Amino acid sequence: MGRHILVLALAMVFAAGLAGCGKKTRPVPPDTVMPAPITDLRYNLDEKGVELSWSYPRSTVEGDRLPYRIEKFELLRAVIPIKDYCPDCPIPFGPSIEITAESSDKGRVSYQETLLRPNHRYVYRVRSKAGWFVSSDDSNTVSVVWDTPLLAPTNFRIEEGDKALTLRWQKPTGLLDGTTVSDPIRYQVSRSTDSGETFSEMPGELIEGLVYTDKGLRNSKPYLYKVRAMRLHDGTVAAGMASPTVSATPRDLTPPAPPQKVRIAVTGEGIKVLWETVAEPDLAGFRIYRRAAHNPTPERIGEVGGAGLSFLDTKPPKGRGVWYYSVTAFDQAKPPNESTSSMEATYSEE
Repeated sequence: MGRHILVLALAMVFAAGLAGCGKKTRPVPPDTVMPAPITDLRYNLDEKGVELSWSYPRSTVEGDRLPYRIEKFELLRAVIPIKDYCPDCPIPFGPSIEITAESSDKGRVSYQETLLRPNHRYVYRVRSKAGWFVSSDDSNTVSVVWDTPLLAPTNFRIEEGDKALTLRWQKPTGLLDGTTVSDPIRYQVSRSTDSGETFSEMPGELIEGLVYTDKGLRNSKPYLYKVRAMRLHDGTVAAGMASPTVSATPRDLTPPAPPQKVRIAVTGEGIKVLWETVAEPDLAGFRIYRRAAHNPTPERIGEVGGAGLSFLDTKPPKGRGVWYYSVTAFDQAKPPNESTSSMEATYSEE
């Protein structure tokens, strides 16, 4: 409460001093109470319009905690026809738009604007306010161009790989109003890791081709993607419509090494097949195969878990002949990857 009284007292002193010299400009509070300017104003552009967002102010210009609550924000906006835009000229901001600060508990504030004019540039700044006499300086400036959007890319699909997903698509057929385009087109990929609650644009330059590989992913974890076409027109970049969301899951495609030193032991209960374990962190088990000498294709006769190092063939073939046993290892992937066959062990019935 003491800090609030101090702020009010300072404002009254400034007002009295300015009144004495005949000026009616707004008094400026000292840095000890003035909110620090917003520095992370950013935008997301899609076919609906533009969404602006920024962090809720927490400190004063000097870095101390704010002694009061931010009441509202003032959004400064300029709308400039593309043909009239001058990057070195003063920005012709119009009347500010007031946005109520709902709660200081929210990490970021957002504001969405639709019904934008085609072939116009929109320039924005924002400042925070805590009463008519306590206002921050202007934020950083963001500038976006709005044009009739491109249709969404077509035939969007994903190929699943090992710790990677490869996205492919076809270029859009034209603009939303049916107009064909000859301008260069780039693409922006967005990814969600929380079942589609939020999407984040993939870092780096816009994609020039029709394929993108997302690497370093976690196998067996689902990822959601959408891709948006971006039109390069007269030195500007205009966002198009987003594709439908597609989900895919990278998976382990690397099989284990095959078991070694497979051998046969004849017992009173049948033919026992033995082997050495495989040093694989995701080993799930082993599969045992048997084939006759005249048959090049082995038949699977059993399966054991990863801790097992032997298998008892209780129904070995009867009669004279030569039989071959082999073992493979498989992992925990879904579907599992299976190794190549081990060296065969021979059993003959005289």
